Amino acid sequence: MERINEGRRNILIHGEAGIDDLPVDGLNELPGIANTEPFLPNNLEGPEIYPGDVVLGIENDEIQFAELVYDKIDQGILVVPLDTGVHELVPDSEFSSRFYSTEEIHIYDNVTDDVVDVDVQFDETEIDRPQTSRPR
Repeated sequence: MERINEGRRNILIHGEAGIDDLPVDGLNELPGIANTEPFLPNNLEGPEIYPGDVVLGIENDEIQFAELVYDKIDQGILVVPLDTGVHELVPDSEFSSRFYSTEEIHIYDNVTDDVVDVDVQFDETEIDRPQTSRPR
């Protein structure tokens, strides 16, 4: 385990973690991720975050959030909270501020690396439209 303790940042990195290493009960599997490209959260010099990492925030010895990082896009970071399983967009500034405003951040490294493979093709000929008729 690696520790980064600089000023207001207290980050613990759990290297090559698995789903069984997470402090969560009842979680059988994680959803796939969008890609495997690392990114640096805004205004931070490190650590790099990868889709597939799980980020936990602890305040007063209680887990405040536990999220799978799904992807980094222009508008922010897409995460999947482990308690809901619903994708959420967290703005860059909010994601970064957590590293300073939370007592402890735990990063579980590479919990999943299953990239979702989407191969969708649209078929416009399958769209039903009403037939136009003559006015009476």
